[in-house]
Amino acid sequence: MNDIAAFLDARITDDERAARRGSLPEEVWGVGGWYDPQRVLAECRAKRALLRYAVAELDAPQRSEVLGMLAFPWAGHADYRAEWRTGSGAALKDELKA
Repeated sequence: MNDIAAFLDARITDDERAARRGSLPEEVWGVGGWYDPQRVLAECRAKRALLRYAVAELDAPQRSEVLGMLAFPWAGHADYRAEWRTGSGAALKDELKA
């Protein structure tokens, strides 16, 4: 598993553990209180499946794009690397500023 894939696996595992403990951070709840442990766990399963698919099935440029997009929500994490924010990841950042 490459560095970005390992980073994503660790972040998904963090979210799964927090959902199981009922201790997701306040910012996950949102203003409307959308926090639901089952929804978070389902999202983690979907992200993990996409991660496995990208690593196993996509060529290097496609894999880089998909993993970069998956990693973007954790751009503020201490272990996130700026070089992962390429192509579509950079476009996502610009889109979120708008």
